[in-house]
Amino acid sequence: MPTQKVTAAAGGHADGAEGSHVIQICKSLVVCFLDVLFFWQLKLYNWYTAKSLRDVLLENLSNAKLFEEWEAAAIQLDEVLNYDMWRRNPASKHYDWRLIDKRFLAIQKARDEDDLLGLVSLLRSGLVRNLGNITAPRLFNKAYAGTKVLIENYITEVAMAIDYVTNYPVSKDMILTNQDKLDVMHDTRLAFGRSVLVLQGGAIFGLCHLGVVKALHLRGVLPRIIAGTATGALIAALVGVHTEDELLDVLKGSSINLTAFTQRSSENSSGEAGNEDPQPSSWSQTLIRRVKRFIREGYFLDVKVLEEVVRANVEDLTFQEAYLKTKRVLNITVSTTGRGGVPNVLNYLTAPNVLIWSAALASNASASTLYHPVTLLCKDDQNNIIPWSPASETTFEPWTHASYTDTRKSPLHRIAELFNVNHFIVSQARPYLAPFLRSDLHHPHPSRSSPSSFFSFSLPILRLIGMEIQHRLHQLNDLSLLPPSIRRFLLDESVPGMSLTLVPELTPSDFFKLLETPTREGLDSWILRGERSVWPAISALKVRCAIEVELDRGYQLVRRRRPDEVMSEADAAGLGITGTMRKQASTGRLRKSGSRGEMGTGAVRASGSGGGGESARKRRKRAASFGGQLGT
Repeated sequence: MPTQKVTAAAGGHADGAEGSHVIQICKSLVVCFLDVLFFWQLKLYNWYTAKSLRDVLLENLSNAKLFEEWEAAAIQLDEVLNYDMWRRNPASKHYDWRLIDKRFLAIQKARDEDDLLGLVSLLRSGLVRNLGNITAPRLFNKAYAGTKVLIENYITEVAMAIDYVTNYPVSKDMILTNQDKLDVMHDTRLAFGRSVLVLQGGAIFGLCHLGVVKALHLRGVLPRIIAGTATGALIAALVGVHTEDELLDVLKGSSINLTAFTQRSSENSSGEAGNEDPQPSSWSQTLIRRVKRFIREGYFLDVKVLEEVVRANVEDLTFQEAYLKTKRVLNITVSTTGRGGVPNVLNYLTAPNVLIWSAALASNASASTLYHPVTLLCKDDQNNIIPWSPASETTFEPWTHASYTDTRKSPLHRIAELFNVNHFIVSQARPYLAPFLRSDLHHPHPSRSSPSSFFSFSLPILRLIGMEIQHRLHQLNDLSLLPPSIRRFLLDESVPGMSLTLVPELTPSDFFKLLETPTREGLDSWILRGERSVWPAISALKVRCAIEVELDRGYQLVRRRRPDEVMSEADAAGLGITGTMRKQASTGRLRKSGSRGEMGTGAVRASGSGGGGESARKRRKRAASFGGQLGT
């Protein structure tokens, strides 16, 4: 009996051990299965969420903090998407590529053959900003790094041809005086027209204008003519009173005095005067105060603080003094009630002795200034600051109240008349317009380039709907059925000529920053955002403005020389001007003839070989530096 019990116990123990072993095996199998499942799940997740090279480059494009970083990512992105092939192929239905190619070869041949008369004739007969439709937006919305290589090469060759004429040697025997050159440069510059940078509004978003100016300045395409309205007038004033050497520090934000904002912020946070127990101003109180100010006056920021900021940074300079100091044409637009003789554009021609800071304040006039009018100040003959007499009976009003039944009376049209402007670069930062606008030259996202993409189908429809709404609103405005309070939110100012609009990319969270006081850190952020709005349009701006910049540089260079200044014998010998060339020039004959054309009074009457010996390597080097090295 005891033996049977022992045997039964041993058998039961063995069965238990075998069962536990099976359980262990099952557990191991489950763990192994889960491990394999987790491994493949992780692999699948990584495969699904892995960024392609295109996505990485797009991320680099959007996060770039320097133009060089942005440009490097754009070039690689074009190679990945095969857009570089599109750039190298000159053919396109959007522009007359045969005309551009023909003129490119003709100008190149005239330079190689030292055909000065033919070269000048080619320049004067074809210097049109939109020659052959080369500024069409579709030519700049395809690739990221630029447009057709043929267009870029053509602009480079024209700029080099202008430089060739500018530096062409002058000699008595060659009958080529500086006055001849000056006439050619002046007439050609006049025919080509000029550009203006228009900075429109923006409240605190207007700080983006600093980034726009910085990007244009660093790439060598910043126009000499600058106009500003409201907050844009403050930024234009900062730019217009600083020289080239001072400008970069201002555009970085390091030289801008924001003390007035800091002082007012501390005053608000310390409570009202005489309050024994001051309470800090809460976010809700700031919101209510600034919203009330915007409804009442049309501005989020205190105009008195703006006045202090402008005076601290601009000082008591007049328009005339600023022009003589910087050679930049500063224009500030104002809106008046119609009484008095104040022009709607203040500059060194219309108001030379007016203080710039007072004009900028008048451009920011609010509804409250109807009871506390802005006074335009000027300097008299003894440099005493006194009220400007023509504005003694004038009341300034917000720019949103301005209504021009005749577009020829608008400020932009007046600027075009005064300075031969036919091209407008508009930086639009108004908080109620920017979300509904799109920059003219923003590159499309690659996902939208596919014919089957939803974006490629929906965006044109949305754009068409927006254009239709704008058209109907303009009709209501023409019939005087649109109240000014609504018009200022929905309609932008019409531009009398070719234009390019730059709009910073804004997010919904950015609108909460309207309630913030400008700080040094916030200023850097807005400047970078303004720069990023310009980078996609750099290629288009070079095509539109590089020739103008080179013409202006050449004109200023030739104008500084004496009309009767000639090249010495040693300099002529150093440039390879031989006696044979002098003899040919003295008889009015060209060594090799190229394209001919009628020349007006003061045209170049002779030719030589001044800059024709330029080597191919030197030419390629100049072409590589095109755009950024062309001075303003």
